[in-house]
Amino acid sequence: MSSSHELYNRLSQTLFGLVKGTNRKQVANWIGIVVGLLPGNALALSQIATHLPMRTTAEARVTLIRSWLKNLRGDGWTFYEPILAHVLCGWQAVEALLILDGVMVFGDRWQIFRVSLRHGCRAIPLGWVVLAGKGVTSVEKREALLTRVAVFLRRRVKRVVWLADRGFRDTDRAILCRKLRWNYAIRVMNNTYVTLDDGREPRIDCLGVPHGQRRYFQSVGLTREAKRRTNLSVCWTEGDDKHAPELLAVISDQVAGRLRLREYGFRMSLEESFKDDKSGGFDMAHTRLQHAERIERLLLALAIATLWCHELGEDVLTEGEPARRQIDPGATRELSLFQLGLRWLKRALATAVIPLPPFQARLSNLKLEPLRFLPAS
Repeated sequence: MSSSHELYNRLSQTLFGLVKGTNRKQVANWIGIVVGLLPGNALALSQIATHLPMRTTAEARVTLIRSWLKNLRGDGWTFYEPILAHVLCGWQAVEALLILDGVMVFGDRWQIFRVSLRHGCRAIPLGWVVLAGKGVTSVEKREALLTRVAVFLRRRVKRVVWLADRGFRDTDRAILCRKLRWNYAIRVMNNTYVTLDDGREPRIDCLGVPHGQRRYFQSVGLTREAKRRTNLSVCWTEGDDKHAPELLAVISDQVAGRLRLREYGFRMSLEESFKDDKSGGFDMAHTRLQHAERIERLLLALAIATLWCHELGEDVLTEGEPARRQIDPGATRELSLFQLGLRWLKRALATAVIPLPPFQARLSNLKLEPLRFLPAS
């Protein structure tokens, strides 16, 4: 049996059972894209087509994939929601950290915004939207995505904290979080004006926070115009050979303090996860699809591939050091959960020395220390 057939069998056992009420052929085609994606580490259709077990020309296989992406009915959530619900079964006591960020693909033609859930010092995708052009987009354009994620998580986790990088209209982000019943930890520009209890209206970078120290300000008014009440935590990042120490300001609806800075620091999970999806994993930035809907459908396959890599990574750690040392050369763990799973999958397919378990669509609330600690930045 070919490695592609093996991947298909491992995936189909679970996916056909979870995605019900949908055309079976549609599900089979979608699984085929996941099968082509995993071994090739690329979203390029020509790479995916290379791993499809069909006796046709490369051109015919690429054309077939394009047809699948074009004709896949539904918005993707119909497929993904029952799988994600199964993955998060048992997470009711979890305090979930969500991260929203974007990445440009195909030059500056498309911008992918993705909401991800922190898992094992990385992040798994909850939802995404593809928008044309570049630059900062308004909260309104992403509100539908965030609302859908909020409704989905409402009965599945204990609490949600939204982590977001600095940008424009941070008061709007905070308002949206409260509307969604989320807590938030959002980085704001250092030139933002705040109103203190004594009536002063300094910029954050003029608050006089000494290098290497932290300051916490409760119930400040954010910006001169809005004066929205929030809590502000300010510190300096640790510099290194490439970056000088930088002032970091985080607003939150919760009490300002060191925990808020630590929460925001977890945002690095998504930064590293996007790296996994690009140079370290599936080369997402080099897709050449011309339609936003088709990119979103391709991201559906990427989401399943990511979930399985995280699941396999958990399996490796559960098996213990002998299993990890088969794919991770370091004396201690040097690979992320995602990379552990991806390398285990590739070695299983290439050598048949180690078994490849079926996709179960299950993840635990895994606690892992980061490979290197990066203070909130």
